[in-house]
Amino acid sequence: MKERSVLEPRLLRLAKATLLIAILLTPSIWMLKVIPPLWKDVDAYNQVTQPGVRTILHYAPLYCFVARIPFYVGQAIESFRGTTPFPRGSFFIHPILSDSGVFVLLLSQHLALCAAAFHLICTSSRLFLARIVLATAWAINPLFYTFAQCVGTETLSMILMLLLSAAGLRMIRNSRKVPRKDWFLLGTLLWLCILTRHINAMLAILLPLAFFLLSTHRLVMIPVTCSRLHRRWRCLQVKRDLRNTALTLAVGVSCVVLAHATLRTLSYAVHIPYHSSVGFTFLWRLKFLATLPAETRNQFLDKVAKNTPSPEVRKLISVLRESPPEDQPWDVLAFMHKAQVALFTPETEAQEERFNLVLNHTARAFLYPPDEIFLRAVGTDFVKSQKMRIPDVVNHLFGSTTFYFSHPETMADCASLSTFREKSATDILAVFKKHSYFRHARRFGYTGFLIFWFANLSLLAVLAKIRKEDIAAVFSYATALTLVGLLMMLANCVLTELQPRFTLPMWELTIVSASVLFGRTVDCLSKTIADFRWWIC
Repeated sequence: MKERSVLEPRLLRLAKATLLIAILLTPSIWMLKVIPPLWKDVDAYNQVTQPGVRTILHYAPLYCFVARIPFYVGQAIESFRGTTPFPRGSFFIHPILSDSGVFVLLLSQHLALCAAAFHLICTSSRLFLARIVLATAWAINPLFYTFAQCVGTETLSMILMLLLSAAGLRMIRNSRKVPRKDWFLLGTLLWLCILTRHINAMLAILLPLAFFLLSTHRLVMIPVTCSRLHRRWRCLQVKRDLRNTALTLAVGVSCVVLAHATLRTLSYAVHIPYHSSVGFTFLWRLKFLATLPAETRNQFLDKVAKNTPSPEVRKLISVLRESPPEDQPWDVLAFMHKAQVALFTPETEAQEERFNLVLNHTARAFLYPPDEIFLRAVGTDFVKSQKMRIPDVVNHLFGSTTFYFSHPETMADCASLSTFREKSATDILAVFKKHSYFRHARRFGYTGFLIFWFANLSLLAVLAKIRKEDIAAVFSYATALTLVGLLMMLANCVLTELQPRFTLPMWELTIVSASVLFGRTVDCLSKTIADFRWWIC
């Protein structure tokens, strides 16, 4: 009887976990069967096929390497069928794209998304009903699943950010005594996030901000606390939270430094001179110059030229003055070639390194101090990002896949893949239009989601007030998640032109924040209902 009583709860837990996983996997199974693999234009192609400087310094190396492992497995599967020779170690330098390899990659991405979402949902709430609601809400949201169906660094970044968010939630809940393994896990996940996308370095402020908000809240509450003993206890909590703020900040800075050292080490190992790619990325931010009247643009560039003593930067700005035609699309790569020819003749590998340095100094001239015209362009893009809806981001991924059909020479190895073989851009876009799953949230923008977030926060505050429960930790962490997501969006607007896929961190961290608040709200509500029933009886 005792063995049976122990076995039943285990079977029940297994059944509950199986149901949650089944809900989370349902959209993945449907997508793998119905939706063709999506590609984040030529960037995704370069990430998974090109060796050298781009896959280490420009795109960040983690996804660029990890994605080649499923490609290798797919190629091995093809070799067992007798269609191709078994791949050798050189495959990781010059991978061969195949339908089997792409399918294995997407399958691994969907499974990793399911595992990360399952872990986060279980961490957000202990109640099975709340977990079911959260899993269903995640399953009907096409954002994460469409990225999982897409080749590109954002997918791995998205999965790692879910795991990092769950680790952070567990730490701030158990802030009194955080186990060493949790510190190690936090540092590892943050380091991997930065090695996936450079902008993820901003995640280093997530936990310090959360603990700082928590300590600030408790510090404000000290003067209004009646009990002397309680005030003393709050003072001790403030000291502990400030200590955790310093520790998490130290971990964050260490991870940024370690990621930077990793990039330098990899560059040295493959004999590539290390350089920052900020200047190269920033050129796309300068596309807004084409929207300015000629006189305004020239006055603005005159101010920027005064911000730098470098004659090379000033010469590049003079080339820039002539390049963007008014109200016409600006070809950034053509400008780069024109500027490099104007600055360095003849072009050599050493001059390429100097040109990257000039680009970085040019970005610094534009950014410090920032001019009103530049800030206005950044603000315009940031406002646009708040108006973007999830279907807009999903549609962008389908649209970026059609890049191949207008530039097949830049993605030559993709010609034999099922996504592009005997297909057209119209066929790809028709998939998005055909399935309402991708468009059911077309009236629900980010601003509307923020309203829902505030409503959830208010309800939780009311329930906590009734029950006299301390929700400061969850409140602080949820607020930090949302703020960091917005800051990452703002940083993207500062450094490059706005693209719908760049809103993913903002959406993801806010959705995670809402999930954390919802889980805590349901937990608190269930206790309130249980107390009410007990009082009635």
